Amino acid sequence: MADKKTDRRTIKTRKAIFKALAELLCDKELRNITIQELSEKADIHRVTIYKHFLDIYDIYDRLENEILSELGLLITEYGAKTTFEVYAVVFQYIKENPIYFKMIFSPHCSSELYWKVQKMVEGLNRFLWSESFDVDMNDSRVDCAIRYHSNGVLSIVGGWVQSGFAQPETFIIDMLQGLDKSTQDYLSSLLKS
Repeated sequence: MADKKTDRRTIKTRKAIFKALAELLCDKELRNITIQELSEKADIHRVTIYKHFLDIYDIYDRLENEILSELGLLITEYGAKTTFEVYAVVFQYIKENPIYFKMIFSPHCSSELYWKVQKMVEGLNRFLWSESFDVDMNDSRVDCAIRYHSNGVLSIVGGWVQSGFAQPETFIIDMLQGLDKSTQDYLSSLLKS
């Protein structure tokens, strides 16, 4: 289906559809969501949905691509900065799009999306740590530390999102920076031996 010229109305319609789908994915699996249900949730006629998308899976794929693209751009833009700056900008994005992250960390959402986010975090860690350590980043010890750290970061962020942002953002960032330092110190001492 060819993309139509994107005007403000089209952008607003797509955002409403994406938001409604994300809300539904917080409570149920994609295969159990119908276009009719999505139409009611978004308050957009089914015909309008079909003007923009092929089916529920097409909507999900485009939503996933949009989230990953925006996160990727943020990480690429701020990746050369300090971890605090990276965390601050990513957390701002999370707070501006809370429903998308509730969806990502929901047990009903595709584990493939979570895995893609995890790979993105691993890539960021690999980039940042390659600047800190003068070692072969393909060393299996480095790989294990990166996977361990990346999963920890996502677990903490997921808990924060699922709690409805119960703790202040600065608390979570400080916690993550402390864990970053501990992991990096451990890795540094390990690689010296």
